[in-house]
Parts: sequence; C-alpha cells; structure tokens
Amino acid sequence: MSEWLPSFHSPATSAPRSQISFRQASPARSHHDRQMRFRLFLFLPACPGELNAPIEPAPSPKPTPPPKPTPRPASGIPLPLPRPAGPAAPLLGTGRLRGSGAPSPPPPSPPPPPLSPPPPPSPLSPPFLPPPPPSLPPLLPDMISCDFEVDNCAWIDTAPDGYSWTRMSGGTPSSDTGPSGDHTTGSGSYLYTEASGRSNKLHQLESPLFSLQQAATLSFFYHMHDALRLYMGTLSIEAYNNETGWTTLWSRTGDQGNSWLDAAVILPASATKVRFKGLTGSGFRSDMALDDVSFMQFTPPPPPSAPPLPPLPPPSPPLSPPPPLPPLSPDFVAAASEAELRNLIQDALADVSIYLPPSADFKLGSQISCSSSINVTVASSGEGATLDGQEQSGLFYLEGGCSLTLRGLILVNGRAAQGGVVYASGAGDVEIIDSDVRDCSAYTSGGVVSADQNSGAVSIRGSTVTGCSAGTSGGVVNAYYSGAVSISGSNVSGCSAGSDGGVVRAYNSEPLSIAGVDFTDNKANSGSVLHLSSTPSSISDASFTANIAGDGVTIQTLNSLIDWGCRLGSWMPRKG
Repeated sequence: MSEWLPSFHSPATSAPRSQISFRQASPARSHHDRQMRFRLFLFLPACPGELNAPIEPAPSPKPTPPPKPTPRPASGIPLPLPRPAGPAAPLLGTGRLRGSGAPSPPPPSPPPPPLSPPPPPSPLSPPFLPPPPPSLPPLLPDMISCDFEVDNCAWIDTAPDGYSWTRMSGGTPSSDTGPSGDHTTGSGSYLYTEASGRSNKLHQLESPLFSLQQAATLSFFYHMHDALRLYMGTLSIEAYNNETGWTTLWSRTGDQGNSWLDAAVILPASATKVRFKGLTGSGFRSDMALDDVSFMQFTPPPPPSAPPLPPLPPPSPPLSPPPPLPPLSPDFVAAASEAELRNLIQDALADVSIYLPPSADFKLGSQISCSSSINVTVASSGEGATLDGQEQSGLFYLEGGCSLTLRGLILVNGRAAQGGVVYASGAGDVEIIDSDVRDCSAYTSGGVVSADQNSGAVSIRGSTVTGCSAGTSGGVVNAYYSGAVSISGSNVSGCSAGSDGGVVRAYNSEPLSIAGVDFTDNKANSGSVLHLSSTPSSISDASFTANIAGDGVTIQTLNSLIDWGCRLGSWMPRKG
C-alpha cells in the first residue's frame, strides 16, 4: 500500500499561511517514474508555536465519487472554495501559490449579519411606575354595634339643622318623659333627643358605609315616654342603597310607655348605610332614647344534598285552567309571598285590593307600612291565608290617612308596642271582617288594634278573637282621641289588659257600638270587658260570661252614657 508523507514548505514571507505537501512514497518507482504531489493550503493563525506543532496524519479517506473539476479563470488561479455558513475567522495576511508568482486573492468578505430587533423593555426598567394602592374596604358592618358607654362609636349626627343626639346617664332633664337610666344597668349611658325648646325638630344618627354579603339584623332598645300621651314624636329607621336611596324599615309614633322596648329590623343585602331619625313632638315631653344597638349577620344553613333524581314519570295530560277565585272581583291582584304583599302595599299610589291564596302562610319579620291616603284591602277565601307576626312584630302600621280592610284571614302572633295586628296613627278606618284573630299582644295598648292621633273608625265583624292582650289598656282595641269603635256578630274570649278594659278601652273617642257579641273569660284590673272614658256607647244583643275585673266591674264608664238593648236572659252589670 502506498504511504503518504508530509513535507513542510515555509516561504520566506511574513504571511501566516503555510504550505504542506504530501507525496506518495513507494519502494520502487512507477513506470512513469513520476512523483505525485498533493498540495493542501491551510490558513492557520499567525502563531509560530502552532506552525511547529506536529501534525498527525489524517485517517484514510473513504472512497467517494471523483469531484467535479474546479473551473479556472484565464490566469490559472483556482477559484476560492465555497465558505461554510456562519461567520469566518478573519484573514491576517496574503500568500503566494507555490510555483506561481501571482498573489492569491483574498477571500470575499461575508455579508454582515442581519440586525436583530431590540429586546422588549423590561417591566422593571425605568421609568418604573408601581401599581396604585388598593382602595380601602368599607367599614365592617358589625362595627356599628354600640352600647354608648364611652362614645357614639361609629355613629355620626347628620341632621340638616344641626340637632344632635345627646349621650346621657341617669334621667333626662325634663319630667314626665325620657328614661330614668340606661337599658343595660340603669347607671350606664344612652343617647336621647332633647325636646325642650326643640319642638318638631329632626335628630338624625347615621352609620358609616358598610358592605353586606347577605341580609342581616339590626336590633336595638328604644324608649318613647310621654306621661300625657299627647306630645311624643316619631322614631324611625331608614336604610340606604345605591340604587333606590333611603327607605323606611321601621317607625313608631306617640307614647310607647315608660320602659325600654326591644326592636329589630332586617337590613337587605343591598343596604350600605342605616340611620335613626328622631322627630320630636309638639312639646317638651317627647324625649326619645336609644341604647344597645347591635348587628348580627344571617348565617344561612348549608344547602341540603340533592337526592338522586327519580325516573321521569310518563307525560301527564294537560291541566285544565283553574276556576276563577270567588268571590273576589277582577280588581284584585294576587300575592304569592310575603315580599309581594309588602311591596304591593308599600309601593301603592292608589287604592289596591290584594288576594292571598287559601292555606298560604306568610311570616312577617316587621310591620307592613302604609303612609298614603289610600284604601288597602287584603282578603282570602276558603280556609283563609295566615299572616304570622312570629311574636316579634306587629302586622300593619298605618299613617297618613291610609285605610285597611282585612277579610277572611287568620291573624296570629302579632306583637308590638301598640297594636299587635294594626297600629293606626293619624290613619283612616280599620276593618277586620270574617277573620280568626289569635294570640296577638301589645306591650302597652291595643292587643289587636290601637288607634290614636285622630285616626278613623275601628270595626270588627263576624270574627273570632281569642287570647289577645295588652300590657296596660285595651286587650283587643284601644281608641285614644280616635274614631268610632264597633264590634258585631263576633266572639271574644280569653283576652286581657294589665290596667283598663280587658276587651276595649276608649278614651275621648267617638261612640262605641256593641251588637250580637259574646264576651267570655276576659280580664282587666278595671273593666273586665269595657273601660269607657268620655265615650258614649250603645250595647245590644250581647252576653257576658265569666269575665273578671280587679274592681269587680265588667263595664267601667267615666262620663260615658250607655244606650242599653239587652238580650233576654243575659247578665248585664248594674254598676258603672
């Protein structure tokens, strides 16, 4: 096999290019007697140490097809070989071809690389603007709870005329009005409206903004005492939301007795503020007080797990349309829930008649109010619908000339300071017809209806009234400077009053009328059935059985004439 031997030729030039020749050695010359030489031009860095380094022989090349001949120009100088892709090392000098006096041309310069786009700016490179700070959250709603022992907590006075609620301990400066001490211990602090020299003035106590996730309860204690029952003003609660503004949730007018009373209102989830409004009355005996305001969020029960779905029943034939609801006229509108009933009444701008389906049971958390001079009728049929105050709220609050008729209903568990079912203050007429009234009560007066401040007539017809009571006056009806009271075709039993009139107490009101009524097991300290003061009356076809009074009098009258029309065999009192 032939052997290839390298030989080095270093021309006497300063060029860093070296020539290395390979010749084929053989023990005998070929018949051509010709030496075959191969020259390899290497462009090496101008480093003498590297030029003198030993070069290892290259491995035997694999057989490849013969290359195509390189075209030569007329000068005989070979064209430069194609350069590999990418940047090449710069050439540091020029050389000459062995056996030729012509210099080798420098290889062409590679084209400059394309410009790359600039990198995107870093978020941290200047100018760097930090994110804006988060907005402050609204006040937590439970921060509006306050016992007023140290200060007013988060509550602020916002009355336009600058009249403020005053923090006080002990009694208020005026006699015959205001509490004698706070609700909690009797020696702590509370807030009140000073009425001396401030007749008909607004005092307004407002909470800061808060945010609710769901409906909540605001409870408090209030005191509204006017010994003469003539001058006390109005205390109310309003809630604010961003869409509808301020809405009244609760209101009381007139004397509520000389004691602290508890109350609670439901704040809708949309509420963002709440305020107490105290409007003093026409005299100095109208000091109103607040204490122990507390907030409680509702905790909804966990949703029940869904039972497996039963197989679908076969399709049923289409139902025939229900018959019309007798005996109501087409003017009635139906209410399928307590919320619908409340909205129909409170939003009414004209007379409205509302029908409740039989067996419906509406639970009331607060009184349904009506303050427009309109006529409202709420009626049912068949077994009747139930309105339930749940022993925590009266059912209706009337003012502004509003008249109310309740027909064919079951009215139960109403409880309020005045008027367990209806409290009428400066209102129109109140009628309860063909209804069942049970277990309703008032802290002070009117276990079923309390009518004062020049309200209209009160009428109970064809109804049964059982187990109703009042803390002081009128176990069923209390009429104070009000319209006529009439009870007819009804049964009244088991009702009571702590002081006057186990069934009716009427003071300086229009004439009372009793016809076709049975009174049984009613009680009071004075007048187990009736206590009349400056109120004439007519009584006919009535019976009185097992009624008990502390003074032994069934019908107590003071400056009140009675027109008797007695049922044969009935017992009528000789006294009073």
